[in-house]
Amino acid sequence: MANRHDRDDGPSAPGSAPRVSTSRETYGTGRGSAPATGRGGAEASAPSRGAGGGESQRLSSRQVGRFVPLKVLGQGGMGVVYAAYDPDLDRKVALKLLRVKGGHEDLEQGRARLLREAQAMARISHPNVIPVFEVGQWDHQVYVAMALVDGGTLRDWTKAKPRSWQELLDKYLAAGRGLEAAHTAGLVHRDFKPANVLVGKDGRVYVTDFGLARPMGEAEDDDEDGERTRPVGDDSPLNSQLTQAGLVMGTPAYMSPEQFRGELLDSRSDQFSFCAALYRALYGIRPFDPDELSRVASQLRPQGGADDEPGVTGAAAVQVLPPSPILEPPRESKVPAWVRRALMKGLSLEPRDRFRSMAELLTVLGQRERRALLQRRAGAAVAATVVLGVAGGVAWSRSQVCEGAPALVAERWGPDAREKVMQSFLATKSPVAQDMARRVGVVLDGYGAEWAKQHTAACEDTRVREVQTEELLSQRFVCLERRRKDLGALVATLQTADVALVDKSLDAAYALPSPGDCADVESLTELQPRPADPARRVELDALEGTLAEVKARVDLSRMPKALEMAKAAEARVMATGYLPLMAELRFHLGWAQAVLGDKAAGGAVLEQAVYDAEAGRADRLAVSVMNKLLYVDGEQEQFALAQRWGRLGEATLKRVGGDAVLESDLKVNAANLALMQDHPDDALKLLEQASGLLAKALPEGHPKRARVAFTLGRTLLETGKSAQAVTVLKDALAQTEKAVGPVHLDTARRHQALSMALREQRDFTGALEHARVSVSLHRTLLGNESVKLAEALDEEGMSLLALKRYPDALRDYEEALKVKEAKLGAEDELVYYSLDGVGQAQLGLGRTRDAIASLKQALSFKDVQEDSLGESGFALAQALWTEGEESEARDAASQALARFRSAGRTAQSKEVEAWLSARPAPVVKAKAVPVSAGRGGKRRR
Repeated sequence: MANRHDRDDGPSAPGSAPRVSTSRETYGTGRGSAPATGRGGAEASAPSRGAGGGESQRLSSRQVGRFVPLKVLGQGGMGVVYAAYDPDLDRKVALKLLRVKGGHEDLEQGRARLLREAQAMARISHPNVIPVFEVGQWDHQVYVAMALVDGGTLRDWTKAKPRSWQELLDKYLAAGRGLEAAHTAGLVHRDFKPANVLVGKDGRVYVTDFGLARPMGEAEDDDEDGERTRPVGDDSPLNSQLTQAGLVMGTPAYMSPEQFRGELLDSRSDQFSFCAALYRALYGIRPFDPDELSRVASQLRPQGGADDEPGVTGAAAVQVLPPSPILEPPRESKVPAWVRRALMKGLSLEPRDRFRSMAELLTVLGQRERRALLQRRAGAAVAATVVLGVAGGVAWSRSQVCEGAPALVAERWGPDAREKVMQSFLATKSPVAQDMARRVGVVLDGYGAEWAKQHTAACEDTRVREVQTEELLSQRFVCLERRRKDLGALVATLQTADVALVDKSLDAAYALPSPGDCADVESLTELQPRPADPARRVELDALEGTLAEVKARVDLSRMPKALEMAKAAEARVMATGYLPLMAELRFHLGWAQAVLGDKAAGGAVLEQAVYDAEAGRADRLAVSVMNKLLYVDGEQEQFALAQRWGRLGEATLKRVGGDAVLESDLKVNAANLALMQDHPDDALKLLEQASGLLAKALPEGHPKRARVAFTLGRTLLETGKSAQAVTVLKDALAQTEKAVGPVHLDTARRHQALSMALREQRDFTGALEHARVSVSLHRTLLGNESVKLAEALDEEGMSLLALKRYPDALRDYEEALKVKEAKLGAEDELVYYSLDGVGQAQLGLGRTRDAIASLKQALSFKDVQEDSLGESGFALAQALWTEGEESEARDAASQALARFRSAGRTAQSKEVEAWLSARPAPVVKAKAVPVSAGRGGKRRR
């Protein structure tokens, strides 16, 4: 059974006489050409029954028009192919006689139809379609004279020796261009397969055997009763060519689902067949399980009937689909993922899910070919400069067509806009305003240059290099224009700066979607088509500008304004019915709601955004929304749901070919989810993977790369891996300084975290150095009344305590305490840490009474971590012991010990145990107590 399924083609009907090929109606000569027998190599002397065998033998001595038949090359249900001689032009040709069966009226109608179709084939003039020289009628039959190719079939060429995926793809691309030419002429081939493609000895590829071709949109012929007939049976339905008149026709191994069902066919049916053939050529397996496909094919078999007669009358179309999913290619395959993605789309069971045309499919599959062409032409540019002296006028005029991209960029980001942004930043009085405006300008300059490069390349691909259709050029221009709107919206918002905006500006500049995405023709062709109505397109264009403004505010953390604008645009966006835009609106709306505190409502809107994005085939947008849902649902402790969003996001990325930055985002949020569920090892693994992805995808100094490294370092520190944390946090600091400079809040936070890690390593001097930088930066950037400054002072104070620099430590803690109580109130949990520090410093200075008061106040906070309260309690015990309050001191130490044990702090627990052992409670002797009868009662024994 397996061998039978591995055959490409086979005879359409069993016969008692030796068979000629019924499905290889190809017109080749010489070695490697299509054999004249179904399985053997000998030339046929007697064709099978039901194929006009006697007539083919008689023709050997007769002329068909002016053509002289020489020998039979092949034979099928639709007719016979001969090698023939054209005496007028002194050349050999392939001569095909197309049979028509039925009564007189049927014959007349059939001949007229075949003649029209043959004439349509003759109008196809393309290097990859077999040339048709003449079409005519002879002896009640239609004949077609065409080129006789010296070569063999594509199937034979593929099997002749091992071929690289590049070689195979090149040949199929050529065949695909032949199919595209037929589609342009209004024909659907309906039986594309490797055996119906010729490869000449010169390597040229020809699509042949248009014997089943029909005008686009035409279904199979019905009989007089409007019913279809089933084909004659065959013991190999998978490989049969179904070619009886009035039937579902084609070769089942390559037929599209709609062809099985007998529906109206268009070019997308040929696209399916093409992808099925290429899939097998590249991977060595058919895309669908052959046993399942054989089962589908066998449902078309009739019950009884002679070899040359129709089977049982009935509906030949069956309501079945080929099996799904598509079989996975071998793991060792070297075929790139982008090729498989294109084939998967072309093999979609529903025509609407495939590429809209062969041209789109070939553009995606031809990426490597197009890049090679561009490289060759770029290499020839130097030599071409000599020619320009003669033909410079022509070359110059062609290149001028694609000029003007820099001017389009300048409309959104030019010298005037740059100056306005700088002045807006300077007006905030932020200490980093000038530096941040400069850094943002560098990023936007690079963005504008890349946009212009992509715009010019898109134009030249169509207008100069002629390797891209006008339709794809339009799609790329639409994408690039949206990117230009995003740039303009961000620049306009940057001109309304405040201190917070200055701080976020660089992140927002880096968050602009890449113009390079607009060269991803596969993704562009997958999107829901934009409306054809001009008025709707104008509305869509305006709304995209509005959403660009919403995005700019989201990226700059101006969430209230973003929410307001999104709600104002919601009704208009929904009225367009354009799903990618609806998904984007809901993405921004839901995220703004979640950030502003309404996570339940925001999550519901984000979920709907996923559905819109999936329906509109905006895959990467869908993954971005899933990433937000992973975070939002996790924050609501809906852990299982959040994990599903993460897994779905990763699966979607695999399907579309990956995106390192998006994948990293998913892993960072999945790590956060793991930490919330107390799975630190899982979190660390995810963060390491995320950091590795960004190290390959983004340049050094990119803010996102620095941020993920910082998150990894903090997580290592919080999970007790302080030595590793020091290494990672040093890298995060270096990345941050490269991204935003040495004077920035992000830099201050990195110094503070590194101080904590070094303290854990007992490098108190190194820790103090970074803590001091953190304090200085916070004071410079936020002033003296900032809670963030107070936290930095707390960190500096801890290193000072460890170094026994108690006066300096007390000064820091008292300043921090004053700021916190003023900003947060005396009851806020953050006040505890400064109070504890004050008490610890007072104890170090010998001010034990002051220390006791401060530490008791610190211990009044109940929502602080157990190990922190343990530290305060142990310090209190020491202060009390010094003051002679030994019993209370032991009680305080015992409580501290219990807290350390509860927190799993072994070292601290041992320290307190040793302290208590050295200070045992005094032994109190029991005194005799006289027995009393008690009040109102008698004495008891």
